[in-house]
Amino acid sequence: YIPTQYPGHMTELCEKNQSYNQVIIVGGDGTFNEAVNGIMLNPLVNQQVFGFLPGGTGNSFLYDLGGEKYLKAINIIKKGQIKKIDVLKLNFKKSVKYSINIVGWGLVSDVNIMSEKLRFFGSARYNIASAYYIFNKKHRHATIEIDGRKREDDFLFLLCSNTIHTGKGMKAAPHAKLDDGLLDVTIVKSNIPTTSLISLLLKIFSGKHIHSKYVEYKQVKTVKIYPSKNEMLNIDGENKWSTPVEISVIPKKLSIYA
Repeated sequence: YIPTQYPGHMTELCEKNQSYNQVIIVGGDGTFNEAVNGIMLNPLVNQQVFGFLPGGTGNSFLYDLGGEKYLKAINIIKKGQIKKIDVLKLNFKKSVKYSINIVGWGLVSDVNIMSEKLRFFGSARYNIASAYYIFNKKHRHATIEIDGRKREDDFLFLLCSNTIHTGKGMKAAPHAKLDDGLLDVTIVKSNIPTTSLISLLLKIFSGKHIHSKYVEYKQVKTVKIYPSKNEMLNIDGENKWSTPVEISVIPKKLSIYA
């Protein structure tokens, strides 16, 4: 058992691990993101298997595995069934990073950034931050390129998903699979009225939001985001790294208990 001591420590531990071919990681989506960014730099990545136990607020990655509860996650590991899952590769100007859950830009980042400042409200902080930005929408201008096709427009947000779930049980990408080699992209247009946005965000828990006329939902290979103003991204539930970014899929790269 090795407890982490500081931000980024999990990345260091997973990158340097040469001793264990089976590793169980306890934490939330942010911890798992740190782990994956170390795992992908480890030359033994293809020889290692990873298990995940919930220790965060949302645990959205584990929802896709059916392991969002501690005992359920333990049982998944005990069964010993191994699955190879996709990893998202994020190319920035001066670095390469990785993700296994989501990459969000726009409203989804705004809510996450504000909620961090409202931690004293507990889990209600996400609802408070969401309510604020529903009535104070930011329209962002950007050029996005999806599978080689460019478009320039105003957007409310764009979400690239490797998993069905985002946050605590929200089915942001209802058709996503961890091993299909595809990015599930949700784009919400900037012209959405406030009442329609409220309805859309309520429907996201069931996945029915993708049927809204203000939503584009696609399964693609690559996404590039070039905003007129560079901003922080929501990476696996954490506010880190900023645009521009190019997102692609490394198919079936990570072996996990699932």
